[in-house]
Amino acid sequence: MTVASSLSYKLPDEPVFHRLIENSKSITRVVVNDPTCNVQADCSKLLRDVVAFRKQLYEALPSDLFDKDGIIGASSPYIVIVSPANYEFIVASFAILSVGGAIVPISPGVLPEEAMHFLGNSQSSVLVTTSQYRDQGTAIHEYAKSQGYNLNLLLASLETWDAPQETNVEIDPTLIIDSSRPSLVVYSSGTTGRPKGVVQSRPYFAFGYRPTSQDLVLTLGPAHWIGVLRSTMYSALSGTPQEMIEPNEVVIWERLRKGGVTILWVSIPLWSRLQQHYYDVLSRLPQADLDLYLEGAKSVQLASVGGAAPMPSLLRFWRHTIGIPLEVAYGCTELGGPTTRTDSSCDRELKFSIGKPSPGVELKLSEGSEGEILMKSSLLFSGYLGDEAKTKESMAADGFFKTGDYARRVGDEYVMEGRVSTDFIRSGPFKIPIVEVETRLSEVSFVTEACIVSIPDRDVGNRVAALVRFRPGFDGNLAIIRDALSEDLALYNLPTALRVLAPGEVIPATDAGKVVRQNVVQQYFTPTGDYELALSVEVWDLSQKQQKAKAWDWNGVQLSPQGLQM
Repeated sequence: MTVASSLSYKLPDEPVFHRLIENSKSITRVVVNDPTCNVQADCSKLLRDVVAFRKQLYEALPSDLFDKDGIIGASSPYIVIVSPANYEFIVASFAILSVGGAIVPISPGVLPEEAMHFLGNSQSSVLVTTSQYRDQGTAIHEYAKSQGYNLNLLLASLETWDAPQETNVEIDPTLIIDSSRPSLVVYSSGTTGRPKGVVQSRPYFAFGYRPTSQDLVLTLGPAHWIGVLRSTMYSALSGTPQEMIEPNEVVIWERLRKGGVTILWVSIPLWSRLQQHYYDVLSRLPQADLDLYLEGAKSVQLASVGGAAPMPSLLRFWRHTIGIPLEVAYGCTELGGPTTRTDSSCDRELKFSIGKPSPGVELKLSEGSEGEILMKSSLLFSGYLGDEAKTKESMAADGFFKTGDYARRVGDEYVMEGRVSTDFIRSGPFKIPIVEVETRLSEVSFVTEACIVSIPDRDVGNRVAALVRFRPGFDGNLAIIRDALSEDLALYNLPTALRVLAPGEVIPATDAGKVVRQNVVQQYFTPTGDYELALSVEVWDLSQKQQKAKAWDWNGVQLSPQGLQM
C-alpha cells in the first residue's frame, strides 16, 4: 500500500468523520440522488468516494503542502473549488476537510480575472473543479499561469477517481486538527462593497442536521451561497435524502408534480419565476391536470425563502393560492446561514416579518425595541480573511455581530426595516424607507416589477427614483404612479423620478435576488450633465406640480412656495 493509500484510510478525529463512518454502517438508503452526475449514492458509497478523492489530493498535489500526518500546512490551507451544489462537490468538500483544508467555493460564472481576486485573497495554490466546469477550471488555470501565479488544478469527477469497493476506514485518534483552523471561506455577495471572505472554523461542519429518512430535500443553486452549501453538506452529513435538480421553473414544477419533495429552499427570483410559470402556463391547464401539480406541491412541508426580504404578495401566493407554507428565513454569511425564521405561529399579516430567533441564537436591537440587528450564534464567523480591521469593525464590544440591517420588534417577532446604511433615502429633511415605498409600489395592480433607489438632486440632496415594469399593454407615467401610491404613503415618500423598463431590460440583482441598487442607478439613472437625467427618465417638478396634501403628508415640515427645498 502506498503512503497516499495508507493516509487515505485514516481520517482525523473530528465529529464530521465519526458521523460519515457511522452513517456508512447504519444507513443503507440512497442519500444523494444526482442525475447531473449520474449517481445514486448511499452513505457507504459517499465514504468510499471521499477516500478516493482524498487519495487523489495526496497523489496530485506537491508533497510539501502536507505535514508528515498528511495534513495541509496551516499557512496555506485554502482550496478554491468551482462547482454547483452536486454530488462531486460534496465528495470533494469532505475530502478537502479530511486533509485539514478549508473549502473556498466560488461562482462557476466568474471570469478568470475575477477568480484571481479570490485566489490571491486566500493565497490558495490549489483549484478544484468538478465535471460540469472543467473548461472553466482550465481557463482560470491558464490565466493564472499567464500572470505568473503558481496554481495546481485538480478535477473532482466520478470518471477520474478510483473508489474502492470495500473500505476499512477508521478514525486515527492521534490525528487531531486544531478547532480554530478554518474549514470554509464564503465570499459575501458584495451588494454593499467588494466581496469579503467570511471564514468559518472547523466546528462549522461538526454535526449537520438531525437525520430524517422521511424527508427529501430538493437541492439546487450554486454552492457558493451559504444557505445552499449548508443545506447540501448538512443533509449529506446527516443522511437526509436529497435530490439535485436544475434551477429552472419548468423542471421544478414537473418534479413537484410527482410528489415526495418535503423540503425546498430557493431564492426570491426563482420563487417569482415559479409563480409566473403558474400564471402563464399551469393555471390555463384543464382543472384535472392542474390539480396534479397542486397536489404534488402540497407534499412540501418546509419551504423557505432567504437572501432578501420577499414582497408580501409573493408570500400570499404560495401560502394561499398554492398551499405551500412558504417561510422567511433571515441570516447572513457571517452568521453561517439562517438565524431567524417565520413559522405557523407568526402573524401572517405582519409585513416583512423575519420571525423569531432559531435555538442557540441571541438577537437584540441596538435601540431596544428597534435599531440595528445584533446577533450571536454558535456558527458566528471567525473573521474576514486578511482583514482584521474590518473584522473588528463588524463586532460590538460585547461580542455581537453588527448585521447592518435595521429592524423593529413586534411582540416576539422581528420586522425588517432595511439596511442601516443603504435602505433609507435622505431627501431634504426626510428619511424615506426604501423597503416600504418599494413594497407599496410592487402591490400596485398595473406594476409587475419595481425597484426604488436614491439619485442625487441639486435642490433636495436626493430624489426617490422608481424603476418599474408595467403590465403588458398598460401605458403609465409618474403621475399615475404617484396617484396610486398617495392613499398609502405620505407625499414626501412618493417617487419623483421614473424610468420604465423596456422589453429585455432587467433590474440588476445578485443570484440570491438582492437588488444591487448602485448598479440600478448607474444603468438607468446616470446623469447626463450637472444633475440632468436622460430623456428616458421622467422627473417630477415639486415647485410646479404639488398634489393636494393631507395631514402629515409632509411630516410636519413647512414647505416654501417653491416646493421642497434644502
